[in-house]
Amino acid sequence: MSIIKDVKAADGRAAAAAIWEQVRGIPAILCFVVFGAIALIFVPGFSNSENIFNIITQSSDLIILSCGMTFVFINGSIDFSTTAVLALSSVIGAKVMTAGEGGAYVALGMLAMLGVGAGVGLLNGISVSVFRMPSFIATMATQLIFAGIALTMTESKSIGGIPTAFNNVAQGEILYVPIPIIITAVIVIASIFVLHFSVYGKRLFAVGVRQIAAYISGINVNRMVLSIFVISGFLSAIASIVMTARLGAGLPALGKDMLMDIVAAVVVGGTKVTGGKGTIVGTIIAAIFVVMLNNCLNLLGIEWFIINVCKGLLIIVVAVYSVIQTSGRDMPNA
Repeated sequence: MSIIKDVKAADGRAAAAAIWEQVRGIPAILCFVVFGAIALIFVPGFSNSENIFNIITQSSDLIILSCGMTFVFINGSIDFSTTAVLALSSVIGAKVMTAGEGGAYVALGMLAMLGVGAGVGLLNGISVSVFRMPSFIATMATQLIFAGIALTMTESKSIGGIPTAFNNVAQGEILYVPIPIIITAVIVIASIFVLHFSVYGKRLFAVGVRQIAAYISGINVNRMVLSIFVISGFLSAIASIVMTARLGAGLPALGKDMLMDIVAAVVVGGTKVTGGKGTIVGTIIAAIFVVMLNNCLNLLGIEWFIINVCKGLLIIVVAVYSVIQTSGRDMPNA
């Protein structure tokens, strides 16, 4: 028994060391520290308690969404349908919860929201793994379809009258800790374990590095690809629950501008767009940094389109840095 425990402990230390090896080279850490210091000194109102609370709240939403996208990116894919899941889940959940009174309708509404997320993810996964569609085409199509359905179902109007019991998901506390923070922490811990300390995670990285080699080694590649889109859709639905509860209404355009932030968090967090490399820790740091960037530029009164330019440039710079870093490691010694 002691030998088995020693082996498990060694595996855990090796996984932790591997995470640190990837995290220490992540651009997001430097961006977060430097930008945070500059914001504290030069941005008026950045350090007040209300603004810090807003940053934490917005970071929770982005972290949940970005964790799901990290799984997809490590596979070498992308999921454009994330924001459509946010909107459609919000609308369907609101319709179910306002169809009657009582906790049963709240529970059914939340289950419906989770079902929408998992269902859209399953459709994306089947399109990519079974029908061999490129992920950006498959998920762009579902993004357009389900975003359109959300708008059509509501005639572009929000659905009010959400039960108070549901709103408590975003506004309540457990032992003085806001429930959204607890939900985010649980998702982060589970994502770290699954990605870095489980057999599933090892197989996912193997598929991301090279699918053919993973298939030859006995990994069910189709099942892995299918599962990452279901995970992404499911986590998007959880984010939709938190956001809908906070806003107190089902919104057909919920999170419509968040896709760039999600991609930025994952890329700046050190996940390779071509797959095979990434960490949840890096994604978390980058998500907080992206929210800080948005927050500071808003406080300075900078127009939204300039903010988008800044985020686009940031993604390009980090992507180029990642390519250069990888090329440098792959160069043969003279």
